[in-house]
Amino acid sequence: IISLDIIAVAFVLWLASGVDFFALLGYTTLATLLVVCIDGITAAIARFLPKKCANHQAKIYAVSGKEKKFYEKIGIRKWKDKLPEIGHFTGFRKNRIADPKNPKYVERFLMETCYGEIGHFFSCFSGFLLLLFGFIYPPLWWLISLCVAVINAALNIPFVFILRYNGYKLNALYANLLRKQSRESAKEQEEN
Repeated sequence: IISLDIIAVAFVLWLASGVDFFALLGYTTLATLLVVCIDGITAAIARFLPKKCANHQAKIYAVSGKEKKFYEKIGIRKWKDKLPEIGHFTGFRKNRIADPKNPKYVERFLMETCYGEIGHFFSCFSGFLLLLFGFIYPPLWWLISLCVAVINAALNIPFVFILRYNGYKLNALYANLLRKQSRESAKEQEEN
């Protein structure tokens, strides 16, 4: 997808500007590599935020019924598992729940989901930092970087959707586990 985006941006700009196609391809590739680095830095910064920033019970992570319906309307269940998951970089894979009966594990999963949401959300905007590298080949660089930044934002949005949708489901699972744990504790106390 990224390679096709690079070629498409270079081709469109070549048609519009008449600048050498291979030069545009090189600059577009450079812009893409820079935006990947910027996204990596954004994700690292997000990951090093205090845990209170990734509290799944915070209002900012709440998903309304309307939002959930929107995700279902766009068919998120059909395509969410087809997108790459790179949780191995943080040491916590989020492509499946390894221990769905353990409340501590599910709570950690929710925290990691919140960190991912923060990272992808801010990556939608941090990609526009490419415009600061305008000294490379102005004014064409600004056009290239604007195209790459918009594509970067468009590629990050589905991940925000997936994380919010999964967070909604995980919160329901977590609440059920806590209720079950509470009932079992009460039952044990009655028996003692």
